[in-house]
Amino acid sequence: MIKKSTLIVLAGAIVLGAAFYYLDWKRGEKKEGEIADTSKAVFSIPAAADISSITISHPAKPDQPTIQLVRRDGVWRIAQPMDTDADQKVAERISTGLAGARATEHEPGTPDRLKVFGLDPAVVVVEFQLKDGAKHTLKLGNQDFSGASVYALPDSAKEVALLSNSILANTDLNFADFRNHAVLPVALPDVASINLKNSSGELAVSKDKSDWKFSKPAGQLADEALITGLISGVANARWTAVASENPDNLAKYGLAAPSITYTATDSKGKTFTLLVGKKENADYFARDTSRPMIFRIGEDLHKKLSQNFEELRDKRLAHFDPRDVMRFEFHNANGILTANRKGDKGDEWTVEAPADLKGKSATAWKLFTPLTSARADDVLDHPSMEILAQLAKPTVEADLSMKDGKKFTVLISKATGDFVYGRENDAPAVYKLKKQILDELDFKPSDFAF
Repeated sequence: MIKKSTLIVLAGAIVLGAAFYYLDWKRGEKKEGEIADTSKAVFSIPAAADISSITISHPAKPDQPTIQLVRRDGVWRIAQPMDTDADQKVAERISTGLAGARATEHEPGTPDRLKVFGLDPAVVVVEFQLKDGAKHTLKLGNQDFSGASVYALPDSAKEVALLSNSILANTDLNFADFRNHAVLPVALPDVASINLKNSSGELAVSKDKSDWKFSKPAGQLADEALITGLISGVANARWTAVASENPDNLAKYGLAAPSITYTATDSKGKTFTLLVGKKENADYFARDTSRPMIFRIGEDLHKKLSQNFEELRDKRLAHFDPRDVMRFEFHNANGILTANRKGDKGDEWTVEAPADLKGKSATAWKLFTPLTSARADDVLDHPSMEILAQLAKPTVEADLSMKDGKKFTVLISKATGDFVYGRENDAPAVYKLKKQILDELDFKPSDFAF
């Protein structure tokens, strides 16, 4: 018969063992819905930036050329089949995919299986080298039944691994897919000035603080949105096809005497020039003068590069910052309203006149918004005497006093058909606007006050 003390010791041991088992089980238990990651890294690569060269071949398609990408000073170039610019995004996707490649499953690599998996011969073979000299090879075959994975043989492995199909999608490309398709290698933020010659003449625009100003013809502001659209349009444009790798016959493509010359200059004085020549079918022949190749560009880019001074000039009626206005006096057919800003901060206004509204608060944005948003359909640098006579007796007048003591006046004429004429201060140019602006400014003094 077992003693009572012995039974107590045995019971304690059982409880203690059960507790250890329970805790160990809980440590291994996953949260509901959480799937354990059983994948393993294919290569031991610290980071994608450690890959210095990548060579891609297509054993199953021997007619396709071998592509070699080389990283030089942090920039990818194509070294084979020819030395030319590489698409940085394409190259980075490949290097990132190789560095982060993980195998989810493994299959026997028997000869019969290799053929079924598309690995004898392989669809794509990727050979790459690291900065430290280490070399690796990755053979890629067919996709699995799900289409999400691809069969692969890394280095001298005996088993076939299943990798993400993205690595095949990023490498199974034609030579043209690896090339840099940028029309001109300069980004919008880097451009300090541009020069454009086309059938309408020549113009030059430079960045002056927050404004773009014409230096040819001189003395005019440019439309910031349109200039930005032109520069970004060129910077983001991609050629559609290569017409010739060598500029051996520029006249054949209309590039000996180009119809359009666009030059962008960056803040360091470096220039980037695009030449546009003849049209063929829906495309135009073009060339970046820093590269030998001649390529084709589309109609959209050609249209941007065909803009003239009248299209690109600033067509704003009023050029003032509402935050700088300290006082305004507004005249229209309904009367006169004068208001003052309370202090030099915030946007609180007090009515000064008419007398029955004096002391009330005013909503200045009702005046400022229509004036600053108005865009002319046309700008008349040499208006007729008849138009000037209409502005001598304006239907709308806004007199603004600025915080620096300067005065600013906007005049708008009565309607002539569907248009009105506007002018700021005593500037020579007159703006032709749709008469809608009269409706927007048809306030009564009481409409401002509250």
